[in-house]
Amino acid sequence: TLLQIGKFHYEIRQYDAAVSTIRRAISILRNALGVNHPQVGKSTLLLASIYERHGSEIGLPASLGTTKEDMELELYVDALEPLKATLGEVHNEVGYLYVKIGYLYGKKGDMMLSFFAYKAALKAYGEPSSVIHPEVVSIWVRVTEHLTNLKSWNEVLVAGRRALFLLRRSKNVLFQDAPPLLGTAASSNSAASSGGSSVSSPQPTSAPPVVVASRSSKKSPIQITSDSYYVALFMTLQCLGQAHTSLSNYPLARDACSESLRLAWEMALSNNYSATTTPAAKTNKNETTLTHSILQVIRALKRLGKAYLLEKHYNAALECFLPSLELLRSSKEMEGTLDCASVLGSLGFLYLKLKRFTESSNFLRECLRLYQRNGVDKNDRETRKIRAWLEMAESREEEVGAAPPTFLEIPTIVFHGEVTDNNDFGG
Repeated sequence: TLLQIGKFHYEIRQYDAAVSTIRRAISILRNALGVNHPQVGKSTLLLASIYERHGSEIGLPASLGTTKEDMELELYVDALEPLKATLGEVHNEVGYLYVKIGYLYGKKGDMMLSFFAYKAALKAYGEPSSVIHPEVVSIWVRVTEHLTNLKSWNEVLVAGRRALFLLRRSKNVLFQDAPPLLGTAASSNSAASSGGSSVSSPQPTSAPPVVVASRSSKKSPIQITSDSYYVALFMTLQCLGQAHTSLSNYPLARDACSESLRLAWEMALSNNYSATTTPAAKTNKNETTLTHSILQVIRALKRLGKAYLLEKHYNAALECFLPSLELLRSSKEMEGTLDCASVLGSLGFLYLKLKRFTESSNFLRECLRLYQRNGVDKNDRETRKIRAWLEMAESREEEVGAAPPTFLEIPTIVFHGEVTDNNDFGG
């Protein structure tokens, strides 16, 4: 049959011939059996898997798509209805297919369709039971991130708490054969580490679900592993912190942000330890990982600083923003970035509130210089805000400078030639 011929071409690495032959087979099967026949779905998934593994080696006609990801996405979507017709709406294989579709939409930058696909995947994996599929943990993390991008803060809290709860339940399974981080905060199961009631989901009244290792060899690109676990945990805590901050739940925001900061420091220290103990051949990769880890620390400091700032705890906010600025300035790659500009703007605002107008003006001017260097429009909302703060700081600075000194601040005037020692007092 054509399918067998296509598989033969694949085995001898003639991928273009394999794709062409299998496409013809799918067209014949659709005409003969209908678009939702199981054999059509199976053949479409076979073709999609060839593009997934060897798409870069296959010629892509302009009429069929521009990239291998385009072709994969088109084929997975085509396979969806036949698969649901065969297995039903609720089935792990259907959920897995939705995950791949969501991932590919995300790579294309279509976040709304990616979000809908992940929500459909959760539905396909079924209602929560005593056993949770590991893909479900990853999906809840992605849904939390998508909701954060959509600024649906109440929904972020629901999804984020669920994601956090499942992440903690899955940890023992993921780290059966992997070492924990150097520190203890991220690996602790204490109430402080879990964020207590502030960031974790309410504990179920019945026995909590158990996340089990997948028996299938198939793993989606988003499935969380021991290597990506702490990054997923960090991102979830950051999303919860941002949601609580936006909803003015500042104590809860501080809890989530503080835990994410502890975790970010542990990841940075762990990566620094790895960078100093691995062969020289891996130096560049380790340096990149370390830079990313430091950036996570900076962003965690910024998020916590913002929560303190909005609570009007200005000195506590300074203790977050000043170290983040120091970290940014320690790297030539980061000292001129918008991340640095953001911290400078926050410091300018803080010093304005603390009535330290000279420091405020200096930080705000430097922030504007970085905005200009990074191509931020001078009419951008953030630029206008910084300019308004700068004008306020400069005007207050002039007022303070022009005001006459109080009596106790009037300096002693010593005229030229006047005796300035204390001889009059018995010298």
